[in-house]
Amino acid sequence: MQNDTHDFDLQEPSDADQRNTSKRIGVALLSALAAVLALVAVDVVVINGAQNPAPRPVVNVVRVSDTTPIQRTVYLSVSPGIKPGPNGKLHDAFSVTNFTVRAGQPVKLVINNTDNGDHSITTMGGGGVNIIVRPGLHTYTLLVRTQGRFEWMCTQPCDPYSMAHVGYMRGYITSV
Repeated sequence: MQNDTHDFDLQEPSDADQRNTSKRIGVALLSALAAVLALVAVDVVVINGAQNPAPRPVVNVVRVSDTTPIQRTVYLSVSPGIKPGPNGKLHDAFSVTNFTVRAGQPVKLVINNTDNGDHSITTMGGGGVNIIVRPGLHTYTLLVRTQGRFEWMCTQPCDPYSMAHVGYMRGYITSV
């Protein structure tokens, strides 16, 4: 029979040995963390740098004169309780209330109505515009056949303050 002998150190490690071991473990952990962060940084730079930027809506603008831009597509929203009034209360509002158009040429309105009810863009005293804006994201055509400046308002029952004030549920369409 053969006796195997092993040489084991049965002494407890000293405080200095334990500190050195702790330091080595700490350095290894910090090195691993630095490597992971470096890989994440490379991933972000390489992937985000290779991707195209987020798409933006294309808006074609036609200039009638140096001061009158006419947009062929207008993006806007209707939101309940979004715009503060002079008393500090929030009121319903369109994000765009003034439009400049060319008489007889259609303008595309892309409207996101975030309210639960219908709203409208209805000219008063001419202009011939009556667009019912349903909840959700929809595209409408704004067509004014004659030149002039036409006041419009939301004729659907909503916020009485907003319906009575320009810049909320009321504005102007200028047709050139």
